[in-house]
Amino acid sequence: MSNQKFSKPFLLALAFHLTLLALFALSALYKPAPPPPPPEPEIIHATMVELNAPVVKPVPPVEKPEPLPEPKSIPVIEEPKKIEPPEPVESPKPKEDLAAKQAAAVAKAEADAKKSAIREEAKKVETEKAEAKKVANEKIIKEMAVKAEKMAAEKVEAQKVEEAKKAIERVESKKAEDAKKSEYEKEAAAEKLANEKAEAKKAEADAKKAEEKANAKEAAEKEKAEKLTNEKAEAKKAEADAKKAAAKETAEKEKADKLAAEKIEAKKAEAEAKKLADKAAKAEAEKAEKLATDKAAKQAAEKADASAKQAAAEKATKDAAVKADSERAANEKARADALAKQAAERAAADAARIEAARQEAAAANAKAAASAAAANNADSAIKGEIKKKIESHHHRPPGSEELSCVVEFRLSATGDIIGDVNVTKSSGDSTFDDSVVNAVNSSVPFPVPSDRKIKITISRK
Repeated sequence: MSNQKFSKPFLLALAFHLTLLALFALSALYKPAPPPPPPEPEIIHATMVELNAPVVKPVPPVEKPEPLPEPKSIPVIEEPKKIEPPEPVESPKPKEDLAAKQAAAVAKAEADAKKSAIREEAKKVETEKAEAKKVANEKIIKEMAVKAEKMAAEKVEAQKVEEAKKAIERVESKKAEDAKKSEYEKEAAAEKLANEKAEAKKAEADAKKAEEKANAKEAAEKEKAEKLTNEKAEAKKAEADAKKAAAKETAEKEKADKLAAEKIEAKKAEAEAKKLADKAAKAEAEKAEKLATDKAAKQAAEKADASAKQAAAEKATKDAAVKADSERAANEKARADALAKQAAERAAADAARIEAARQEAAAANAKAAASAAAANNADSAIKGEIKKKIESHHHRPPGSEELSCVVEFRLSATGDIIGDVNVTKSSGDSTFDDSVVNAVNSSVPFPVPSDRKIKITISRK
C-alpha cells in the first residue's frame, strides 16, 4: 500500500527532471543568434609629412573591460563600448590645420586598431565562453543522462520490487484462499459426515420404529386373525347346533307323526271295540246307545281334530323355527366366511407390508451401517494422517529408547488446537513427553475429522 502511495510523486519528479534535461539539450542545440557586429568605421588614408606639428596631448589608453562572471543561464556577451576618438585641438593658425588633421587621422587609425583588437579579444572571449558553456552543458547533459538512467534503473528496480511484493501478496492471498477453501471443504466434509451419521441414526431409529410398528401391527393382526378364527369356530359351532336342532326337530316331528298314527290306530281299535260292544249290547236301547255312540264318536272326532290341529300348529311352528334357525345359521356361516376371507386378505396384505417394512428397515440399517463404516474409515484415515504429521515433526531426545506416550487434544474447525495438549499416559520420561507435546504444537494445522477429540499414541523404538 505504501509503495502505491509514493509511486505518483515519484513519477511526477521523474517527469520534471526529464523536462529539465530536454530543455538543457534544446538550449545546447539551438544557440541564439549573435548580435550583429557594429559597422566598420571609415578609414581615411593619409600621408604623413613631418612638419613642425603642434604638440598633441596624448590620448589615454583605452582600458580593456574585465570579463563578466559567467551566469548559470546562457550568458549574453555585452559589446564593448564604442571609443570615440579624441577631438583635435583647435589651432589658431591655418597652417596647423593640415598637421592637426593628420594627427587626428593617426589617432583615429590607432583608435580603430585598438577597437578592432578589442573586438577580436571580445570575440575570442565569447568563443571561449561558448566552448566553456558547451562543455558545461554537455557535462550537465551527461550527468542528467546518468541521473535519468539511474532513476530509470531505480524505477525498474522499484517496479520489480513492487511486482515481487504483488507476486508475494498474490501467493499469500492464494495460500489464504486455498487454506480457506480447504477449511471450507473440511468443514463441508465433516458436516456431511455428521449429516450422514445423523441420517443413519435417524434411519436406524425409523427402521426400529417401523419394525416395532410392524411387530405391533403383526400382533394386532394376529389377535384379529385369532378373533376371526374364534368367530369362525363359533359360527361353525352355531351351524352344528342348528343342524343338531334341525335333526332333533325332525326326530320330534317323526315322533309326533308316529304318535298321531298310533292315536288314529287306537281310535280305530276303540271304534271297532265299541262297535263290537254295541253289537254285543243290542239289548239295550238302540236309540240311547246310538245317541251315546254318536255323542262319543262326535266327541272322539272333535278330540281327534283338536289333537290333529294342535299337532299341525306345533309342527308349523317348529318348521318355521327350524327354517329360521337354518336361514340364520346359513347367514351367519356366509358372514363368517366373508369375514374370514377379508381377514385372510388383510392378513396377507399386512404380511406383505410387514415384509416390505422389514426389507426397508434392513436396507436402512445396511445404509446406516455403510455410512457409519465410511465415516469411521474417513476418521481413521484422517487420524492416521495426523499421527504421521506429528511423527514427522517429532525429534526424539537423546537417550530415549523404546518409549511410548499417549496425548489427547481437541481440534477446532480450522485444524487448530483448542486448549492444551494433555498427556493421558506418560512414557515415564518427562523429556520424551515434552518432545511429543512440542511436536503436536508444531504440527498445526491438522486435517479435521468428524470426531475432533484426538487421542494419539507416539512411540519410538
